[in-house]
Amino acid sequence: MERYTPKQRRLLLACSAAYTAAYICRTNLTPALGAIQADFGVNAASVGMLPTLFCIPYAAGQIATGYLADRFRARNLILIGLLGSAMMNMLFTVAPSLGVLMVLWCLNGAFQSMIWTPIVRIFAMNYEGEVRAHALFLISFTMILGYLIAWSLSGALTKGVGWRAAFGVSGAVTAIAGFLSCRALRDSGDSVQQSEKGDANATKAMPIGQLLFKTDLIFVLLLCLFNGYVRDSIMNWAPKMLADTQKIDLNGALGVILVIPIVNYLGILFGKGVYRKQGGNVSKSMFTMVALEVVFSLILFKFFGAGTFICAALLALCSAMAYGLNPLITSLKPMEYMYTGRVALVAGLLDATIYVGSAFSGTFVGFLRDQIGWSAVFLSWAAFSTLSALAILPTIKKRHG
Repeated sequence: MERYTPKQRRLLLACSAAYTAAYICRTNLTPALGAIQADFGVNAASVGMLPTLFCIPYAAGQIATGYLADRFRARNLILIGLLGSAMMNMLFTVAPSLGVLMVLWCLNGAFQSMIWTPIVRIFAMNYEGEVRAHALFLISFTMILGYLIAWSLSGALTKGVGWRAAFGVSGAVTAIAGFLSCRALRDSGDSVQQSEKGDANATKAMPIGQLLFKTDLIFVLLLCLFNGYVRDSIMNWAPKMLADTQKIDLNGALGVILVIPIVNYLGILFGKGVYRKQGGNVSKSMFTMVALEVVFSLILFKFFGAGTFICAALLALCSAMAYGLNPLITSLKPMEYMYTGRVALVAGLLDATIYVGSAFSGTFVGFLRDQIGWSAVFLSWAAFSTLSALAILPTIKKRHG
């Protein structure tokens, strides 16, 4: 067990609370999508624009926030992001049309992009070595906790009161958590440890053109694009998908799919085990995970009509492989590019590209569902996972300096 100082424990708790709160105002849309669609009388493709419009400013905003986080106090950016996201959610309670919801959710994506990068900066400034790695591993599970809270809270409120109340309460919870967590982060950015400065400046930064085209980064970015589509199309559409294919009401589907975030937690642990089994080879580990995505997607295509439990279990397994892949991409893979002097940029590019794929998942899944049916969606997961496997193959044997 890694040992933390009292300050480090407080910062870890505060950052975990902040990121959990962020996910409450990010993932609460999923249980409400069906109700929003019914309320405004639109098709699945139209309501699917909501997750798409979140992901575009979120992906672009991560690059801008990385620039700002080096120049302004991290906790101030986190507070602005959480309060802005909370406000966008609370404005859902009075939005008169789907168009207004789209504008608000787009702005929510911009505010949400101001949270994770400053948290990483806080960890870089206040933790070292194995303690930092352990802390980052722990905080990676807060998104699972955020999913569980958001889906439970939003699902219950959507069923009992209505989808507008779900967003209003989510916004209030996040605003309170934002104030409390940022108060605990009051001394999080006072100094940068000199040892970290030495590591960061030891290597001359490689020009961006060479980084993209003289290394294997472009292949990893393709994997991120494809996996972002698979990962978030499951999380955004699972309740609606289960309700349609199993002929159960949406409220019943919301109860069943709560198993998915729990299995995602196990997926992260499984990904860590695969990484150890592959002797620390990140590319081989990623290939294994996307290969399993292909297998489970094809099984789901074959057996999605076999019953609610089987369908939910297969959805959870597909999602678990995608989420187990995520730490390999966003935490471990960037470390292979230390020789370029661009580790932070690589990490930002990888995460941003994941959300470009996620943006595509909203409208494309809605289109496939409306025009063909859910079977086409399951096949698209298998197809994009296959493309992910092909993209990562050129990187397996390559060793960086």
